[in-house]
Amino acid sequence: MKTIVFLVALTLFFSCKKDQSCPGSVDAKLRNLTGLDGCGWVFELNDGAKLEPVNLLDFELDLVEGKCVYLKYEEIEAGSICMVGKTVSITCLVEK
Repeated sequence: MKTIVFLVALTLFFSCKKDQSCPGSVDAKLRNLTGLDGCGWVFELNDGAKLEPVNLLDFELDLVEGKCVYLKYEEIEAGSICMVGKTVSITCLVEK
């Protein structure tokens, strides 16, 4: 019985940790738009809005279509060739 309680507690601890490591974040999915002129990887928010990150490679993240993440960002004034969404600088990024 103690083993089961320990395993449940351990599971809860690690399942909640990621969400807490990026407080105030939003849910997003990675989308691969490399087929469009000037586009690459973007994030799609739950409301369908897209974000074009300028610093995605600063984070250790396997780039996989549809991967869910927690994301914090700041909008920046920058031009974009892709023009599918807001240009942003990522301040926190954690895989779900």
